[in-house]
Amino acid sequence: FFLYLARTRTPHHPQTSIIHPPLINPLTLKQTELSFSNPMLPSPPRLSRVSFLCRCFVTLHLQACFRPGVSAFTIDRAATGALYLPSSNHNNPIITTLSMSSSSSSNNSKLPRVDFDKTETVGSTRWMRLETLSYHVPPEENATTTDNSDTTNTLRKWDRAVRTTKQSENSIDAVVILAILKNDANNPSKDEIVCVKQFRPPVDAYTIELPAGLIDPNEDPGKAAEREFTEETGYVGRVVEVLPASYLSPGLTNESACLVRLEVDMTLERNVKIHNNQIENSGLDESEKDRGLTKLLLPRVGLLDALHDLQTREGVKVFAALYSLALGMSVSEAAATAGAGGNAK
Repeated sequence: FFLYLARTRTPHHPQTSIIHPPLINPLTLKQTELSFSNPMLPSPPRLSRVSFLCRCFVTLHLQACFRPGVSAFTIDRAATGALYLPSSNHNNPIITTLSMSSSSSSNNSKLPRVDFDKTETVGSTRWMRLETLSYHVPPEENATTTDNSDTTNTLRKWDRAVRTTKQSENSIDAVVILAILKNDANNPSKDEIVCVKQFRPPVDAYTIELPAGLIDPNEDPGKAAEREFTEETGYVGRVVEVLPASYLSPGLTNESACLVRLEVDMTLERNVKIHNNQIENSGLDESEKDRGLTKLLLPRVGLLDALHDLQTREGVKVFAALYSLALGMSVSEAAATAGAGGNAK
C-alpha cells in the first residue's frame, strides 16, 4: 500500500510501472533505507521509470524480524521510519543506503524456528484459538558458558491467536478487496473507492474498512473476493489483480490475507441500481445486519482527508491497510502536482 505511488499511472506519466525491490537476506539485514528523490540525478536501471516522483522524497526504514506467530521472518516498517517532503533542491541520490551486517551466512541452523510439536492450546471458541508456541533461539556468535549448558537449545515462548478455520500454517485465511468505481472515464478525480462501515465489538466502535472476508475451503482467492464483494456491497466486480498473501498483525496472529483488486463495471444494470440505492443488498448475514454493515463510497483523490474528516465528525476507527493506502495515494497526488508544476515552469 505504502508504495502505491510507485504503481500509480498518472495523466502526466502514463508509463509508470512497479518498482522491483532487491532481494533481502533476513540473516544479514539490519535496516534498509530506500530513498526516492530528484529524478534528474543518475539512477539504477530498475528505478529509471520513477521520474513522476519529481520533487517528492520518500524514506522507508524497514526491519527484518523473526515472528514466532507466523514462524517466519517478516519485513516491517520500523517505528523510526519517516516520510519527508523537503524542498525541490534536495540532492540525495535515489537510493542512499542499504546497510547490512558483515555476516552473509545462509545456514538455516542460525535462524530461529518454531517447534510446533510443543504447541500448547490455552483455550478455544468456535472461531478463535489461543496457543502458546515454543521457539528455538540460536546462540549469539562466540557465545560461551561456564556451566556446561547447551547454548544451541534456547527455548522461548510466544502466545498467538489462530483462526479455527485455518487449514494449515501456510493457507490463506481471507481476502481484502480494493475496488475503484470509474464514474467518468475521462475524469479520474471522480473515481470512488468502495469501503464498508460497520460496528466492531473488539474496538467498541464503528470502523471504516475495505470489504473483506474469509476464503471458503478449496476456494480460489479471486472467486472469494468477487463473492465477498457482492455479499457486502451488492456490487458485481471482476478480478483485475491478486497479490500474494500478507500478514495483518504477525506479532499477534498467523492470519493472512490476499489483497485483490476488482473492477466494477458501472454499465451493468445491477451495479447502477445498487449505486443509486434502487435495490437493497440482500447478501448480508444476520451478524452483519446486526452490526449495521453498509457500503461507503469515498473519493480516490483526497482519500486521506476524507478519512480524517470521518474520524473527526463520527469518531470512527480506520482499518490500518486503508489508512496506508490513503497515505500512499496522498504522496502520489503530491508528486503528480509537483511534477505538473515543474513541467509548467
